[in-house]
Amino acid sequence: MKKSYSIKLIGGEKSKLKDGSSPIGLVIRKQGKRKIMFLGISALPEQWNSDFQLYIVDSRKKNLHPDREQNNKWLAEVKKRSDKILEEFEENRIDWTLNQFEQRFLNKSKHTGVEGYFQDYIDKLDRSGKIGNKKAYENTLGILKLFDSKFSRLSFNDIDLKYINKFDEFLRVERGLTNATIQYYIKTFRALLNKAIKEGEASSVSYPFGKTGYSVSALEQESEKRYLPNDYIEKLKTAELKSYTLRWVRNLFLFSYYCQGMSFADVAALKTDNILVFEGGRYIAYRRQKTEGKDSKIIRIKISDNIQQLLDWFKSNTQLVENYLTPCVSIAGYEGEKLYDHIRGRYRRYNRHLKTLGEELNFEGIRLSSYMSRHSYAMRLKNSGVPEDVISEALGHKNLATTKVYLDSFQKDEIAKANELL
Repeated sequence: MKKSYSIKLIGGEKSKLKDGSSPIGLVIRKQGKRKIMFLGISALPEQWNSDFQLYIVDSRKKNLHPDREQNNKWLAEVKKRSDKILEEFEENRIDWTLNQFEQRFLNKSKHTGVEGYFQDYIDKLDRSGKIGNKKAYENTLGILKLFDSKFSRLSFNDIDLKYINKFDEFLRVERGLTNATIQYYIKTFRALLNKAIKEGEASSVSYPFGKTGYSVSALEQESEKRYLPNDYIEKLKTAELKSYTLRWVRNLFLFSYYCQGMSFADVAALKTDNILVFEGGRYIAYRRQKTEGKDSKIIRIKISDNIQQLLDWFKSNTQLVENYLTPCVSIAGYEGEKLYDHIRGRYRRYNRHLKTLGEELNFEGIRLSSYMSRHSYAMRLKNSGVPEDVISEALGHKNLATTKVYLDSFQKDEIAKANELL
């Protein structure tokens, strides 16, 4: 069997050391890729036997390396250790990566399997202040450990299509979760697996997703997207509400609706410095927290009369803290995880009040929830003949395919209504 490694002089002028010698490296190869591990020794071309991958020891030769015997012993140890690692990979049927070989060789494995990689990434998210993402990975790690009692001993090679299908069955049957929640866990797990493959910590051979693998998009297509018909929206706008709580909840829902279906988390984060003046008027400018990152785009929403009226109402009728534009955050001084938990608590309260609001307005067959502002906005544009690429831009989607899946899901409601007329 052909060796997956070689020991050689690493040539090139840039590689040469001050004394003119070249460093010696262990070159690992797999599937057209290679990684060089420098061994801390060097040689001149005339001191090196490239066929035997050793220092020349023939005393008849001139300019022999003074440490040739000692260095050759070290190289023999390198070969022995490399062979042993590859044999272990072979015996355990591990589809190893270049990074995995390097870590095993240097006895500095950064991660103890999937769980270790999970935890390292959670810690990284915590340090960078990405609390929402951190919670998603913490929750996913927690449910995986409930699903698999041996998860702490799992390697990435164990994650195949069969494993993901069993995980889906566990979430669906034993936990009784909806498609939306199953999608939340599996998308997070997939993102971690993609990251591990990109970093060389996992192999793509047993990858359980993709064209012939587990379909996460199927979950999205099956997730029910509910929206308010136009007459319900009008009723919501004009209803006389005696309860102060229901009035501010109604106005917060409408604010989200007018702001292109902005999510509660994004509404909660808005501050006065999110209002900017551009040519043509004043705008709310922000990045979606769901897709926040270096490649996420800034969404600009022109402040219409409806939006301004609601901002004025919040300012006059609610107790705004710090520089927040809405009453979603009700306690000053919170930041980081404490702020995240506070907003999550307010979000749950908001949805409870929305349910009560829907019941008071007799929205038959509809449980009013925060997501409906976004769904209703998207459906209003669709029914008005707005092109899908424009809707995609308004919703802040990264690609049109996401928008197509999103809008197609509304068609099921329309078909169901049509069937009732038969």
